Amino acid sequence: MIMGLAIFFTILSIIVSYRVVIGPTITDRLIGADTIGIFMSLVMLMIALEYDLALLVDIVLAYAVLLFIDMLIYAKYFEHGELYK
Repeated sequence: MIMGLAIFFTILSIIVSYRVVIGPTITDRLIGADTIGIFMSLVMLMIALEYDLALLVDIVLAYAVLLFIDMLIYAKYFEHGELYK
């Protein structure tokens, strides 16, 4: 069951990659890239649960925090046009 969900999220990531490549605006591409990152962190978490790997759960948490910080930086950049204002 868990591996089936992991495969499902991987397929969803492939579908969302269309938006990252073709997206008409930069915002669409950023949201698509963030969505792929979230899906991949879910896949890693499911693999960690399936194979009982506690270290991978810590790596997934760190990756999720980096994804959040990354989106904050992009939002600030596109709001002001520069990062240090």
